[in-house]
Amino acid sequence: MTKVKEVQFKLSRVKEISFSCTDLVNDLTNETIAKNLKIEIGFNFQLLKDSNEFAVRTLIQYLFKVDEVLKYENQIVFKVKNIDQVVSLEKDKMNIKDEFLLSLLSVVIGTTRGMMIKNTMGKKINDFPLPILNPKEVLDNLKEKIIK
Repeated sequence: MTKVKEVQFKLSRVKEISFSCTDLVNDLTNETIAKNLKIEIGFNFQLLKDSNEFAVRTLIQYLFKVDEVLKYENQIVFKVKNIDQVVSLEKDKMNIKDEFLLSLLSVVIGTTRGMMIKNTMGKKINDFPLPILNPKEVLDNLKEKIIK
């Protein structure tokens, strides 16, 4: 029986990859904007085994009707002690323990929201920050998409 080692992680670095924003027309009411605004979010995970790091790349798009009005992408890297206890690679598939991913998603979503707010200061779209997301629901949606 293998002994389970303690897994610890810390935020190592945050990198903004891209940001673009076409501000909304100022005469639109917040109600009109809210009714026509669609927010899409995507994640990409990367194991950096040699350095015991795990990277989460996040892409956020705001669509007003069908037009993209905001696109934001970042990468958040975590240093992970005993990473092999929570992440494994099998051929082209990465297996990540749910509890570990939930913890990372909590940090990633909050950090990303803050960075987006900073980047949209002075723009109308700033009135529509990334909503507070339940990491468990995000994880469930990710797993559902993988199954499909």
